[in-house]
Amino acid sequence: MTDFTLRPMEPTDGPAIDALMREEAQTTRVSMTTHYSHDIYQAFLAQHPTLFGVVAVAPGVAGIIGMATAFVDEVMIGGQTFQCAHLENLKVRHDARRQGLGARLAAWRIEEAERRSGGDVVIAAGVEGSNVASLATASRWSTQVLGPVRIVIARATSKAPSSRGLEIRPLVEADIGSVVEALETFYSGYDFVPRHTPAGFAGALAPTRLGGPIRQYRVAVGSDGTLVAGASVTERFKLMTDHIDSMPWPLALVGRLSGIVPPDRIIRSIEVGLAWHAPGRVDALRGLWDAIRYEWRDRATNVVGLADPRGTLLEAFHVGRTLVPRVELMAPVRSPVRLDERRLLYMWR
Repeated sequence: MTDFTLRPMEPTDGPAIDALMREEAQTTRVSMTTHYSHDIYQAFLAQHPTLFGVVAVAPGVAGIIGMATAFVDEVMIGGQTFQCAHLENLKVRHDARRQGLGARLAAWRIEEAERRSGGDVVIAAGVEGSNVASLATASRWSTQVLGPVRIVIARATSKAPSSRGLEIRPLVEADIGSVVEALETFYSGYDFVPRHTPAGFAGALAPTRLGGPIRQYRVAVGSDGTLVAGASVTERFKLMTDHIDSMPWPLALVGRLSGIVPPDRIIRSIEVGLAWHAPGRVDALRGLWDAIRYEWRDRATNVVGLADPRGTLLEAFHVGRTLVPRVELMAPVRSPVRLDERRLLYMWR
């Protein structure tokens, strides 16, 4: 067995992490490699400023053998605020697998999250529902598995949507208080919604350390001038693109016919989150969803949203008839309080 050493991830690890991520691309039926437009460590921080991570090294071995990351924030569970550590990337080099390294990396993240929070912290992850191995690994630390939450994948569209009597516009500073209040009301029946203050909300839309902002917010305004819907747009394509290296021809055919797989097989995506609508105005959020798909048509190929199928978001994130297979996420969780599985679940990737 190799003598692995674990240490905290450092800013200078970016090139080695990038090499590991590229060399250990997905080995499922669809092989995909993520290409970062910036140093990967800085890109991680641009997405989640509270990110921390761990890397594994071994004597006489160049580069890193494995890595794992997490980020922390405050979420609402049952109307209460909790510190939460969200487990993200975990990668082990192929020749170091089946030696317990993955479990050690996972344990390090949890122990570090507990250290940073003083021990009272919720641990959560998002795992594709068909990934039996990852769900089995998560069962070692989780006490509940929540979900599913649907991953909605739509094409950007060149067809201008109907206005539906709405004005779709960017958020302005005067809107922030109303949007934060609307989010609190809309998500009162959800768990794992990030806790927002006006200052924190504005900060999430500010430029990142890489230069410009990667998040924008759009609102829908009704005929009487009131805000009736809103949604954030994370421009993931500014940080990374997904290159499909190979896929079975039946899936390639489905991808081509549905338009989900671009002709050059390079996916440039945006992600819609923190979406809400006023009571009885799911139509307004659907109009906003369509407007976002149109507005970003020249920059993004795909628009992604996550929706608990028991709520109204799935109705708003309309795709229409599609050949794209259903994709769902499950959420392994370890929490100081047991979560009520009847409550809706908010997730993001």
